[in-house]
Amino acid sequence: MKRLRRIAPFIISLILVLVLVSYAPWAKVARILGDFDLSTIFLLLGLSLIYYGLKSYRFWWLLRAMHIHKPLSLVTLSYISAQPVSLLPAGEIYRSNALERYTDVPVKQSLPQFTIQGLLEGIAMGTLALISAWTLGTLRIAAIGLTIVALLSLIGLRKGYFKYFIAVINRLPFLNVTAETVERFNRQHRDVLSRRNLPALYGQSLLIELSGTAIAYVSVVGIGGHINLFQAALLYVIPVIVGFISLLPGGLGISEQSAIGVLVLSDVSVEHAVAATLIMRVTIVGLGVVYGGIALIIGHVRLYGWTLRPAAESLTS
Repeated sequence: MKRLRRIAPFIISLILVLVLVSYAPWAKVARILGDFDLSTIFLLLGLSLIYYGLKSYRFWWLLRAMHIHKPLSLVTLSYISAQPVSLLPAGEIYRSNALERYTDVPVKQSLPQFTIQGLLEGIAMGTLALISAWTLGTLRIAAIGLTIVALLSLIGLRKGYFKYFIAVINRLPFLNVTAETVERFNRQHRDVLSRRNLPALYGQSLLIELSGTAIAYVSVVGIGGHINLFQAALLYVIPVIVGFISLLPGGLGISEQSAIGVLVLSDVSVEHAVAATLIMRVTIVGLGVVYGGIALIIGHVRLYGWTLRPAAESLTS
């Protein structure tokens, strides 16, 4: 039963991808992608570097708020090298393991970054969704609900209410949270989510989501589609939220379906919607995995030199 619970998200992702493949007009999508402008490709590459650069900087700033003072270069290496694993359910926890590997900071000391980063992104996304939904006159109730949930989560973490959900959380794949861990979480969250630290962290998170919105906008406009910035914000936010709620690896399948749905509802043709979704996912998720692979190589060389033996020994152990 436990093994089935672990592989179920991957099976669901595969089914959703097959559904997407079956109805997409791939001949038209191929023609659109074939005409993709090289300057737009470089623009998206630059935006992806800004996107992950801002995420790494916020991670460094967050750690400083948690009284963990390490060089920005090592923190960036830790953050980016964990990107491929972070696509798995609760994979963000692996960033603490990566940080321990490169900076010797114990996992239990940095582990609250998992919930704090998710909360900050939720509040920033809620802000964008609320402004966009109110301007467009659509999905207002959903945007208000997201914002309320994010704010209640903020209050709950500051008040220590997280402990009441241990049983529910431990039912999720790959999670086993103890009461002692939760108590430590409560203390650290109160320090980080203070009036002194929260405004700066929120501002950084908002910049991250705005760069994601820019990627969504360029992904559509760059292939001849028509979308405004408020629609682009929903195009970026909704798939991320849906993918997170689904607990599928990287939101694979469900995120693409929701992105295409947002574009079709914005009067974008199906072929342009599919092409833009693929471009956006490659820019945000695909390039993140590439950056992560490069960071892993750099980290391995930094720790062990050019030999492959330590890596092989760690795998066998």
